[in-house]
Amino acid sequence: MPAPLDIKFTQRFSSNLFSNIIYFILNLIIGLALVPFFIDTLGVAAYGLIPLATSLTSYVTIIIDAVNSAVTRFLTVDLQRSDVKRASETFNTAAFATLGVILALIPVSIIIAWLVPSVVNIGDESAMSVFLLFVLIFGSILIRAWSSNFMTVLFAYNRLDLRNYVNSINIGMQVVFILALFLFLEPSLPLVGLSYILASIIALLLSIKFSHNICSYLRLTSSDFNFSRLKEIGGVTGWIACSQLAYLLRYQVALIIVNISFGEIAGAQYSLVLAWSILLLGLAGLVTNTFTPMSYSYRARDDKKGLTQFTLFAMRCTGLAIALPIALLCIFSPQIMTIWVGERFAELTPLVWIILIPMIVRVQTSCTDPIFAAYLRVRAPAIFSIVIGVLNVILAFAFPIIFNNGMYGVAYAGSLILLMVGVFFLIYNARVLQIHILTFFRPIVTGLIALGTLLLIGIIYASLVPVNSLFMLIISVLLISVIYGLIVFTIVLDQEEREMIISCMPAFIGHLVPKRFV
Repeated sequence: MPAPLDIKFTQRFSSNLFSNIIYFILNLIIGLALVPFFIDTLGVAAYGLIPLATSLTSYVTIIIDAVNSAVTRFLTVDLQRSDVKRASETFNTAAFATLGVILALIPVSIIIAWLVPSVVNIGDESAMSVFLLFVLIFGSILIRAWSSNFMTVLFAYNRLDLRNYVNSINIGMQVVFILALFLFLEPSLPLVGLSYILASIIALLLSIKFSHNICSYLRLTSSDFNFSRLKEIGGVTGWIACSQLAYLLRYQVALIIVNISFGEIAGAQYSLVLAWSILLLGLAGLVTNTFTPMSYSYRARDDKKGLTQFTLFAMRCTGLAIALPIALLCIFSPQIMTIWVGERFAELTPLVWIILIPMIVRVQTSCTDPIFAAYLRVRAPAIFSIVIGVLNVILAFAFPIIFNNGMYGVAYAGSLILLMVGVFFLIYNARVLQIHILTFFRPIVTGLIALGTLLLIGIIYASLVPVNSLFMLIISVLLISVIYGLIVFTIVLDQEEREMIISCMPAFIGHLVPKRFV
């Protein structure tokens, strides 16, 4: 019998974080570069259908995503307790259950893709072209859903670096296939979908290989499919699925509502700002994703005090870190939009502020997300999330009518709902750990103060210094970032927090930090 799983948080934090950075930078570069590329080759209206397609597919895979979330929790705890038999049952029960769901979703996906052209605004694109885009992207998502069974093994072993390499290769191959197909064939939406599905097949093969290398005794075998285990996992999955649906109703639905209510051009504009929001969540995931295995490890030992202190540390550091890019994107949004996609989109600056500023609460709150899942307290969050998600849809349709502010009303509704969700989960997760309900609000205040200070200083700076070129933008961003980083590390963080951060850095970087800063 193998020894109990040691996730080696401190030892693997730097490699996990480094791989997260690689994935984020790759995602950032590709995401930013593809938008003007698609606009130039396909047009603004056609480009707007691509993020709409990737958004809509999320609704089809809600059950699969919920299964994987539940399995991650169960598998990590099983391996932490060295229960190999139970771990194999968890893995195989989830794998075959997921396969069944995928097979059931194939005809559903085809029907939805067929109906899309008659529901959303598609501009001058043909219905068949849009159908093929959606059905192929649906197919790629279902393939990735199957590969996620093997990715849960990597998560349980805290090998987030391997997960990130699979994801990096997936997005990299998407670009390779898009460029190759566009070069040799005429650019079209179906070729984008074909590129997605080819890349997902490669990612599936890699996830299987990495999973086997990390944990060779977890193999696909129908004999380890266990109906009682399925019932246990399914009980949690149902509530997580409700939470997943609610998440989509809070965030992804905005793009669909804007497209239906205000047309494909407005949808494309909204997707540009929404892309920044997604990138911020990805940037936050550089750190927050590396915290989750440790949270489950505390749960396996039932160490509530340790989990509370660890979560507070994670929230505080994440808030101080994410405040900087949020502030920079808001302050310099006209310049960034102009350089990125053209001067005509610089007018979207107010939308940037509305959508991005509340993100700091969402990002910090995400550090507490593993708590209710780890303790299987998923019913109340699911019910609340569904109710608040429905409210978001209602407000997203109502605000533009009441205030006559177009797609900005949709953004206001989303930001209001986001803040309400943040307050609920901060209180609820404190109740799960049986601590004071305001415990997790302290780091939120720190993050908001940091963001407010940065925005104020940035506005003053932008009013005094003309940032009218790419060179001046880079210099300004670097100057503000360096000064802010030094102040946070030397003044805001206490000695214990600095030591913890340095201990998680690669040794060669940790040695470069001057002793007087520790």
